[in-house]
Amino acid sequence: MKKAFTLIELLIYISIFSLILVFFLGFFWDTIFSGIRRNIFQDIQEQGYFAIFKIQREIKRAKSVNFPSQGSSGNYLSLEMPDPDKNPTVFDLQEGKLRITQGENPSYFLTSDSVKVDDLSFSNLSFSNTPGIIKIEIRISSLNPFYQNSITFRSSCALLPNK
Repeated sequence: MKKAFTLIELLIYISIFSLILVFFLGFFWDTIFSGIRRNIFQDIQEQGYFAIFKIQREIKRAKSVNFPSQGSSGNYLSLEMPDPDKNPTVFDLQEGKLRITQGENPSYFLTSDSVKVDDLSFSNLSFSNTPGIIKIEIRISSLNPFYQNSITFRSSCALLPNK
């Protein structure tokens, strides 16, 4: 008598193999996409931290704040700098990217094409007879279709006295 698989046994083996294959494919698919999501999230964080760092560095170097005025807010920041070649230094948005312009020098972007700056806000929290305090708020989102996420970065920085 020949030993062979019956049709029912063959269907059972195929269904068990299919379930195992679906499980492993789902596991590998999640592993691959979690790596992509992590890289996108890290890119947003790096660009946000760099933008905050650059803005804070220029605020600390500034002599005074041109805009926004004391007690008000705005979507750009204008600083009076001690170096006439960098006066004024302006941070603003252009086409969803954070831009810096220093005096007559050509402007350049602080964020790349992989992210979009959705919101940029500066608040002048200064008091009379103080060097100045600026609150910074930037919301950056990913332009990657695999993972849509946004992060809001908040910070404040004071102008150094006696500039």
